[in-house]
Amino acid sequence: MEIKVEMDNNVVILKPIGNLVASSAEILKTQVAKLLEKNYLYLLLDLSKVDFVDSSGLGACIAVNKTLAAREGVLVCAGANETILKLFRITRADQKITLTASRLDALKFLQDKALLRSAR
Repeated sequence: MEIKVEMDNNVVILKPIGNLVASSAEILKTQVAKLLEKNYLYLLLDLSKVDFVDSSGLGACIAVNKTLAAREGVLVCAGANETILKLFRITRADQKITLTASRLDALKFLQDKALLRSAR
């Protein structure tokens, strides 16, 4: 699995391409750990090019979300297909991780969170 990394103001966009499964979950977690070392706290996981997520991939998303939340950061997953959305709903991961239909919605959500944080 390849993960493309982009920036939009203070939001890091991670765009995995392929399947988010056991063999690629560590790649995602390692990438996020490197971003956290640089104090990036607003991450958008663009799932539009991911066809399938297994339990390890879902676990990686949950672990990333938990790590970010502990540092007052935010993870938003965007553009997931119906199969991936169903996995999030069935496991109730959608109650912990914010899901948006589009990348644009996710960016707006994250930028609003960043503005609220900086206003404190």
